[in-house]
Amino acid sequence: MFKSTVIKTKEELSLSKLKGGIVHRMHMHLTDNSLGVPWRVPIIVIKGTSPGPVVGLTAALHGNELNGISNIFKLIEEIDPLKFSGTLVLLPISNVPGYLMNQREFSDGIDLNRIMPGKDKGATSDLYAYHFTKKIIGKLNYLLDLHTASHGRVNSLYIRADLDIEETRTLAYLQNPQIIVKKHDEDGTLRSWANENGVHAITIEIGNANTFQNSLINETHDGILNTLRYLEMIEGEVQDMITDATVCDHSYWIYSNKGGIVDVFPKLADSVKKGQVIARVYDVFGQVKEEVIADRSGVVIGKNVRPNCEAGTRILHLGVSIIEPETEDIPGHDDFEES
Repeated sequence: MFKSTVIKTKEELSLSKLKGGIVHRMHMHLTDNSLGVPWRVPIIVIKGTSPGPVVGLTAALHGNELNGISNIFKLIEEIDPLKFSGTLVLLPISNVPGYLMNQREFSDGIDLNRIMPGKDKGATSDLYAYHFTKKIIGKLNYLLDLHTASHGRVNSLYIRADLDIEETRTLAYLQNPQIIVKKHDEDGTLRSWANENGVHAITIEIGNANTFQNSLINETHDGILNTLRYLEMIEGEVQDMITDATVCDHSYWIYSNKGGIVDVFPKLADSVKKGQVIARVYDVFGQVKEEVIADRSGVVIGKNVRPNCEAGTRILHLGVSIIEPETEDIPGHDDFEES
């Protein structure tokens, strides 16, 4: 028989009061649902026996982005709190209502990663975001925010980080990505709020929604352990993980102009050339309505995999190394990129 323990609900996260050398499990009360009972976020705290930084991992901030959950479970199995320095704060399911509804958004249809840090008086999603940042994220020194592609799209393993800031550049280079996008923080994201409030944060995009992809999870796990070694929370040699990664100055989505049935050709992490046909849109009679052309040379970060395509559908997420002046006027290039 598997042993199950009663998990208590807390109103505050008091890390200093937790005993070292132990894995602590708790629920954190953020707001109340329509039954009049708490929305409770599950938290696992691994507190070591020696002082050190407080590192947080957040998964499923979008409720159907699940690869990060497995990453957190792997850490729980591997980290020995008796041989650990500092504190790990692990949130396997950050958006509890979204996870239960198997959807990206919160229960009111709002994307939590667009409204951080929320409001103490406002919509239900605002309240949840407010208490999430105040009660939990504000307690951290470092944050790895784990995401995936959204429904109908696929991602490579890539990082979003502000590489102009030493701390976040270091966090990015400690990971094991295929691609790094040199991305300034977008207002309303958890990453932006964290960095503005002294919590050094990056976003790690781990493949696809609604699934566990073990190969990408394992690669991400290597990067997380490398981070813990660098911060001297676990023993071991820090590895150079960035040798094969492509660093992009900018990224954007290329859209279709026509609707129909779309076939997107390049694979994830492929290089494409300016002028290359990256997709064809067909009508229901099999006639080509549009060839979608790459307007820049770059690397494929993500792509659409859903064949039914309305006019204006995102087709391919392209990372580029140099931002050319003429790019500024291309529709869609200033689109919000953050997962």
